[in-house]
Amino acid sequence: PAVGDWVVLDQCDGTNLIRAILSRTGALARRKPGEADLEQVVAANVDLVLVVESLERGPNPRRIERATALAWDGSATPVVILTKTDVCEDLEKAVARAREGAPFCDVMPVSSVSGEGLEDVARLLAVGTTAVLLGPSGVGKSTLTNRLLGEEKFAVAKVRVGDGKGRHTTTARELVALPGGGCLIDTPGIRELGLWLDVGAVTSAFPEIEEVAVRCRFGDCRHESEPGCAVRVEVERGGLDAARLASFLRLRKEAENLDMRRDASQRHEIRARERSFGKMVREAKKLKKTR
Repeated sequence: PAVGDWVVLDQCDGTNLIRAILSRTGALARRKPGEADLEQVVAANVDLVLVVESLERGPNPRRIERATALAWDGSATPVVILTKTDVCEDLEKAVARAREGAPFCDVMPVSSVSGEGLEDVARLLAVGTTAVLLGPSGVGKSTLTNRLLGEEKFAVAKVRVGDGKGRHTTTARELVALPGGGCLIDTPGIRELGLWLDVGAVTSAFPEIEEVAVRCRFGDCRHESEPGCAVRVEVERGGLDAARLASFLRLRKEAENLDMRRDASQRHEIRARERSFGKMVREAKKLKKTR
């Protein structure tokens, strides 16, 4: 089971034994770090993905795009949380930068020091809502969790002075119940956010591109070099962000490559089962002849 799974338990001599895992409404998954073709479920049955970026370092639009695609694939709604507003000199500019990676998502600036924005985040986590915090080390995920809990449950550490990068303080994913009735999953800092999703989830993270794509001359236009590409025309006119299109093409290619590897892996498994079955049949025939 993964964090967020609902399970059926049997109690035996004071010990809880998992009897069954109930069907998931969705799962937030990424490619397992260091492995090309293995899935790692980050959290299950999540309603909201709180994509956390620090204003101390500045939001990263490309990282936000990856996280929002991951959220849509897991049947969850992404919300961008910008922490450490108390050290930000130009909040309006920082919010605009974050919106470059998630133009159709809510962006919520907060400060765990002054308390700014915390009530707005708490209202999102109503009774029956499960959210997961997603972001690199040092952006303030554990500090935010502590403030929402109203207690210092999770250890926190200062970022390194030299490069502004964080240290891992959360070493395992953990689900906690919040005073308002919702649940929050704190996760270790994610250095690598490898995609484990299909092309459809990528397009969900770039709705403005798909809206224009219906005007392309060809229904299967890839928005690369095809004639009559409405998306390219809109980029040239300034109606679409060129950086967003480049990111869309890059993430789509990554998802397509993953699909091909998974298909190849499935074909390999089928052939392996067929060979195993064939071997069993041959051995059965040999045994029959000796009788």
